Amino acid sequence: MGNARAEAKEKLGALIERVMADGKIEPAEREEMQAFYRQELLTVGDVRDVMSRYLRAVQDEVLADGLVTDEERVRCRAVVTELKIPPSLWPGEIRAIVA
Repeated sequence: MGNARAEAKEKLGALIERVMADGKIEPAEREEMQAFYRQELLTVGDVRDVMSRYLRAVQDEVLADGLVTDEERVRCRAVVTELKIPPSLWPGEIRAIVA
């Protein structure tokens, strides 16, 4: 993978973390994400990889103490809904949490 693509993946990961910090994506944030995608630096596979890594990180954080609170369930639902992550990319634990 080229250096520009690797940097773009890192930037997308940071962008996702920032826009999801409050659990929702505001219209301006959604436009910022769309503008990033329009730069065409990343393939669909690259974007899926970044989304999957973010979702796994959220999952690991939620499961760290062995308990899933209602707030953590809401957070996980917000992540998959706001980022429009297709269920085919959800790890099994996330499926159970958001069910």
